[in-house]
Amino acid sequence: DRSYKGHDALVEIWPSILERVPDARLLVAGSGPGVQELQKRALNLRQIEFSGYVQESAIPALWNETDVFVMPSQGEGFGLVYIEAMRHGKPVIASCQDAGQEINIHGATGYNVDLNRPSDLVDVLVRLLVDHGQARAMGRAGQERWQRFFSWSAFRARFVNLIDQEGF
Repeated sequence: DRSYKGHDALVEIWPSILERVPDARLLVAGSGPGVQELQKRALNLRQIEFSGYVQESAIPALWNETDVFVMPSQGEGFGLVYIEAMRHGKPVIASCQDAGQEINIHGATGYNVDLNRPSDLVDVLVRLLVDHGQARAMGRAGQERWQRFFSWSAFRARFVNLIDQEGF
């Protein structure tokens, strides 16, 4: 739902983002429970788009348009989408309230914010939207982290090593 994934937090802070980055655009990709209510809340806000369901073939184009991936969730388990953002070289903003912080390295691959302090979410999002050099550096660090820990070859190497250690 919208609060679980953090969409409501993004809609709430969006006017503050636009005050500091007037050309910022928020794209909420996908659909799910509560999206109509979220769309109503965003109705009078500028530069928020809802894509609805995204066909698999259209996902690469979305990643190409993305500068920063933000999902300040309150309960995401492992969050494969954080890893997907890293694979595409995008800095990640996650929360301290879920498992995103186990994937996203605060200050290196992006930021993990405390959702009880909405101004922190505003500050780091603005920082990454304005400082393209930092955003690219964090995106590269995320891509390196993906390659080292989450790519198929990294998984395979760990799996083979485990099998060798266990004597299977």
